[in-house]
Amino acid sequence: MPKYKEIALSLKEKIIEGEYQEGALLPDQETLAKLYDTSRVTVRKAIQLLIDEGLLYTRRGSGTYVRNDIKKNNANVTQFNSVFGTSLLEEGEVTSKIIRFDVRFPSEYEQETLKIKSTNPVYDIKRVRYVGEEARSIETSIMPLKYITDLDESILEGSIYNYIRNELGYVISAAKRVIIASKANELDSKEFHIKLGDPILETNQVVFFDDGTPFDLSKTRYPYTSGKIVADIN
Repeated sequence: MPKYKEIALSLKEKIIEGEYQEGALLPDQETLAKLYDTSRVTVRKAIQLLIDEGLLYTRRGSGTYVRNDIKKNNANVTQFNSVFGTSLLEEGEVTSKIIRFDVRFPSEYEQETLKIKSTNPVYDIKRVRYVGEEARSIETSIMPLKYITDLDESILEGSIYNYIRNELGYVISAAKRVIIASKANELDSKEFHIKLGDPILETNQVVFFDDGTPFDLSKTRYPYTSGKIVADIN
């Protein structure tokens, strides 16, 4: 297991056991790096995983805090607890099958939502996300090239958000999400092994950098078999 995941699991255990109380300020990244004998970059990746999971949140200029409304009995929570797509804390390897990877100019709605001009091209991405061999979600993302540079198929087959954080250096801080009910289409039926017209949960969200810039307009579809939903949005 990568070092940052080990640290994330250790911090999560300390939170659940009450060593870090709800509402408490975590030690700073330099202190945690010394504690775990690693770099601040590795600690930052671990903290981001727990932010994605809804256990921590950050205040600019103040630090990282434990949320006040943690559901401690969360062993059966699915990937929905992550604001930012299929959770990297899933058991098993998370991979992707690319359905569409195009570059085009944005629609009026995309321009308005992403705060870009008609001349700013966007990536139009559609992927099936797997944990092991099981399809967990079908994701569509619209991302401006002005922020998200040099995407290629090797990145899409893994985690785009890891690339954005670790390679491009952006901090992903929040999302505005709407969850709606839908029915399975042909692709849903094929990938999720459900019947055409079976229930589907669809999330529509806009994701922001820490300076408030929107960079991802996305839609994700989940089968009704995925279980319960926890959608903590910081």
